[in-house]
Amino acid sequence: MGVALVLATRNPAKAAQLRELLAGLGVELSDGASVLDAPDVEEEGGSHLAIAIGKAVAWSRSLGALVVASDGGLSIPALGDGWSSLITRRGTGADVSDEERARRLLRRMRDLEGEHRACWWTEAVSVARSGELLGAWEANGLEGYIAHDFVPPSGGTNGFWVGGLWVTRDGVRRWALTADDTERLGDPWMSLREPLRGLVRRLG
Repeated sequence: MGVALVLATRNPAKAAQLRELLAGLGVELSDGASVLDAPDVEEEGGSHLAIAIGKAVAWSRSLGALVVASDGGLSIPALGDGWSSLITRRGTGADVSDEERARRLLRRMRDLEGEHRACWWTEAVSVARSGELLGAWEANGLEGYIAHDFVPPSGGTNGFWVGGLWVTRDGVRRWALTADDTERLGDPWMSLREPLRGLVRRLG
């Protein structure tokens, strides 16, 4: 297609998800972690969509490039004002390990049972070029529960620690779901796939 696209993230799990969404389009992808002059962007905004847009616009303006950015988070209604999906990572500690983040969240939920452990995931994706917004989308899905223990995949969290806590009603971890499972449960990434790919095709 002749399209070069920068993945505006230093998180390997997010980069992998974005690569999967764009697989097969013949797009030249560059990971944000390998871009030496990539900007540091404050994650500000009242929604995941606004944050994703802010990242894409800032990165694309700084690099003078076509950029795709994402932002997502975990909603846990039972925690009320004590939890926000907008700061899923920072809300459990900015400079701690993924294992410690999981332990801290489990401690906060130790007295909650059943439906009080219900949760879901929100994801947003945005594309910008040289500071101009080209497209942005947001989706909710993957309704499940927070388990009582943290069980990451054998290969490690790869930057996505929530996958070791999130379970289906039957106790299946996020990382153990099949493609059919994620489609049935409404994985937000799958909802974002076609609009993102459609835009990238038009740009090519």
